[in-house]
Amino acid sequence: METNHSYDKGRKHFCTSPRRRGGRPPDLTSGRPGGYDSPMLETIRLSLGVLGEHVGDAGWALAVFACGFVFAFPVVRFEVSSLLAFPTWVMRIIRRHLQPETNPVGLFAFIFVFNSVAMFCYMMSGGLVYLPLVFGFLTGLNLGVITVKDTQRSVEKAAAGDGPPAPPRPWVGLLGLFVIVVELSVFWLAIGMGIRLGHIMRADFTWAQFVEAAAPRARAYLAVLVPALAASAAAEAAAIKGAMGRAPGSEEPSDSDTDEPPE
Repeated sequence: METNHSYDKGRKHFCTSPRRRGGRPPDLTSGRPGGYDSPMLETIRLSLGVLGEHVGDAGWALAVFACGFVFAFPVVRFEVSSLLAFPTWVMRIIRRHLQPETNPVGLFAFIFVFNSVAMFCYMMSGGLVYLPLVFGFLTGLNLGVITVKDTQRSVEKAAAGDGPPAPPRPWVGLLGLFVIVVELSVFWLAIGMGIRLGHIMRADFTWAQFVEAAAPRARAYLAVLVPALAASAAAEAAAIKGAMGRAPGSEEPSDSDTDEPPE
């Protein structure tokens, strides 16, 4: 019997006719007996392929993020109030609401939802061409400001005689390292996909082009990066609770620490 072969470059497998009973052609690249894969595994495989195509773009996202982080040092040094307002407000909110009695489930839900929605929006902002680069730089800047200001605060407390903070438990440190690696990797990949999306939109700025280009990136984000953010949020919530348990009696927020957003 004559057999026709066609190559599907999106799925990267051969479709052979006649079909087996059940109507689905065998996937000859599958490792399962009979050449069949579940739809979920197929989606994950294709999503990993999409992410792999954006590793170079993620490198550019890392570079932009690093520029923003380094720029935070002169911003703090010369007290540029317009650039200090937002990260300083975020620090006050965190200190006021993050207490030892904070519900870990609620903490996990907040971290997961915030990170997932924010990074998805960063990626989709590629529809406006250059916006992912702006988000990458500003995120690096804000994180740099928070890091520098928090370090300064710890040094000032030690100089005042309060002593250095208690060292974290080893498992808390490992969870913290896991969170940093996962969240930054997801962030750089999301920004990288947004950068590539921006290049596509620059050539053809139409709604139809945006939908066509954004769809595979959105699927890859939901199939691979969102579960990674869920694992990271669980680790971050556990690490925060563990660190608070190490140093009970956390500092009460001062009267100047208000929830009012920066002007």
